[in-house]
Amino acid sequence: MFAVWWLAFAGLPVFQQPLPESPEEPAAFAVAAGRAALRMPCYALACKDAEWAGPSRYTRLRRPASPGTIPQLQPLRVAAIASRRYPLYSPASRRDWHAFHGSDSRFDTRIGYEAIRTPDTQLRVEMGTGYRLQPYADFGTAVPGPIARGNLQLSRSFGERAQLTQRVQVEAGRENTTLRQTLGVDLELRPQWTLHSDFELRHDTFANDGKGVTDSEGSLRLQYSF
Repeated sequence: MFAVWWLAFAGLPVFQQPLPESPEEPAAFAVAAGRAALRMPCYALACKDAEWAGPSRYTRLRRPASPGTIPQLQPLRVAAIASRRYPLYSPASRRDWHAFHGSDSRFDTRIGYEAIRTPDTQLRVEMGTGYRLQPYADFGTAVPGPIARGNLQLSRSFGERAQLTQRVQVEAGRENTTLRQTLGVDLELRPQWTLHSDFELRHDTFANDGKGVTDSEGSLRLQYSF
């Protein structure tokens, strides 16, 4: 006690300044009377199952009920933009692949790559070579022999109720080239009602004495799920 009084009158100037807990008297008098403490406060999270951390823009210090108590971090309501929940999207599979196809009509090898892979858009590209055994099977070329094939698939979602799908398939052989393109739109009218629309375009450069022929067809159907 004698050391506290000595510092108050003859010691450092800091002991003569008031503390926030007792602004009307010098620091030495407040410490000696037990109305203030020189220890730094220890902060703790008030919410359960949380890690220790300092204050942030979404927390504030809770005022102590009485002098000497430990102030705690009190959680605040998070801002609207920070509370939005976005699905975590972490692709685990590889973007490139190798595939082999063998049947009575043809056999070929393909190399594929997924150029775009997001929650709303997917774009896949395939290229390969092979040999055609049966003409015009699987929308192929007209003459058996070596072939080159390409495939492009696009899928795009518009909100939660509409989806666009497109596929372009090309095969080139010794005599001709065939192209097949399909375009589909699916629209969810109600939770159990879905409207499907399809449009298909086919082109053959060998048909009609080498002048080429283009055929097209479309469909529209309403599906009900029980």
